[in-house]
Amino acid sequence: MLRLILAALCAVIGLAVTALAVSAVAVTGTDDVTETEPFTVADGTYAIVLDEQQVPYEGTTATITAESDTELFIGTASGVDTENYLTGVAHETITGVEFPGALSHRSVPGEPQPVTAAATRDWWLASDTGTAVTHRFDLDAAPQMVVIAPADPDVTLDGTTVRLSMDVEGVFGFTLLGFAVAVLAFGLAAFLLLRRWNTRLRPPPKLPKRKGTGDGRGTGKGSGDRPAPARRPGRRPGRLGGTAVGASAMALVLSGCTQLPLPIAQPAEPELTPYERPALRPGDAGTFMTDYTEALDATLAGDQEELDGIQTGPLLGRTRAEVLIARAEEQTLSAVAFTEVVAGGPMFDEYPMWFIGFGDPGEGESVQAMLVTRESAAEDWKAAQSLFVPREAVPTLLAGSDGAVPLAPDAHQDVAAAAAAQLDGFLETGTLPESPVEFAYPTDTFSSFREYVDQFSEGDNAFEDVGVTCEPYTEVPLSTYALETEAGAVSFGEVQCTITLSVPGDFSIDMGTAVEAVMTNDGGGNTVQIDASLPYLLTSAGAENTVYGSDWFLLSSQTSED
Repeated sequence: MLRLILAALCAVIGLAVTALAVSAVAVTGTDDVTETEPFTVADGTYAIVLDEQQVPYEGTTATITAESDTELFIGTASGVDTENYLTGVAHETITGVEFPGALSHRSVPGEPQPVTAAATRDWWLASDTGTAVTHRFDLDAAPQMVVIAPADPDVTLDGTTVRLSMDVEGVFGFTLLGFAVAVLAFGLAAFLLLRRWNTRLRPPPKLPKRKGTGDGRGTGKGSGDRPAPARRPGRRPGRLGGTAVGASAMALVLSGCTQLPLPIAQPAEPELTPYERPALRPGDAGTFMTDYTEALDATLAGDQEELDGIQTGPLLGRTRAEVLIARAEEQTLSAVAFTEVVAGGPMFDEYPMWFIGFGDPGEGESVQAMLVTRESAAEDWKAAQSLFVPREAVPTLLAGSDGAVPLAPDAHQDVAAAAAAQLDGFLETGTLPESPVEFAYPTDTFSSFREYVDQFSEGDNAFEDVGVTCEPYTEVPLSTYALETEAGAVSFGEVQCTITLSVPGDFSIDMGTAVEAVMTNDGGGNTVQIDASLPYLLTSAGAENTVYGSDWFLLSSQTSED
């Protein structure tokens, strides 16, 4: 019975090893590379997208290849960038990979081209062009997204063929070894079965008559008269034990070998994890802020419409007004260059992205604080808020190993709301209202605005009625763009105020060059409205909360009848 069990075990091992070897050869053939069937991209498709996580293997490398009669672009990037960039654009996504076999892919309808060509984007980690492009990637490395698109922004991928291959070096050698092991297992099984069969056919041996002492009875004494021990027919002591031990050892070796990791590609279930990326990659902030100052200088001296490409939010409206005032007063505006830039932003899984930066001019007592945002992957970075703050106001930003700075604690939003409410009250009345949070105002920006308002209600030329209404700027959520610092948190804010002046009917008053420069109508009427902007930086460090402002700015003015 034991021989039958061992024979069956060897047969099962032989069958299992044979099945594995046949399967491996069926998948890979006798080459060191296996690949999918190529497929042709559908008409009107702008891009092909492969998430490297979709390849269900590990321990090797894979390559995606695309060929076309026209120039192609291939690039890798974070899924945050590529998914946002291709939203609303016609593309095909590879949804399944099987070797050998066809690639599963899904068509996503949309516009024939994105707003900006793929090759112009700055978030690619690696890229290449050509009529035949490839990207090789390690299946055990951090995955990225692969995008294949036309190099010419005015064409699509019509007629492009795409295929995927994978290295399987060593598979054929191991399959030959598997076949050899299977042959040995089958041979051992046959040997044990034959042994069992021969044993069953052999007749039991005839026992010779034993001689006694003369009377036919043994005395039980002496070695020559001791009866021999009985034997089971057909059994040979020692041989079966050796065979069983050998077969068991072979079974253990084979079973152990099947559990050893082979140095070839191993199937793995693809587990698609969401992508994240820091707002900043190394050098992003310094490059942007350096390019920004150069572009701003050129724009201030030329066409102000170019401001839309480098500024957004409250800063854009403020700069436009400054340009008008500078031209009316025949002054020249210029941007400040930086000798050092410190910046940080959090991790993101979707747009918009943003970071806070501090540009040091290298001289003077002030540093420029900036909030920079990126609304989508198709757009560029733009400055949304900017002001100069004392050098000692610059907080320490602490980035983690991934290069990201944590978001400010939720409690900072309560502090930001309290700061905006107290500033609104002070700017409207000139009296600092009570607040549940205590703030320090080390700069004279806000009191300077109140002095400007008060001059209209004093003296012989005072206006009949002077009123101020203020509210926080909300078109861009400035206070939510807050980062954790070494001591607490930092964020931006802005209050916008409207000054309303009633002019007596027999008065003719000159409002000054600055107000006239930002006038939006012909100046008729006896009521004047002046809109102003007051940007600020808020820092918190425990119970110490400080609001810094550098200046207040005219935005626009208009006149109307009562």
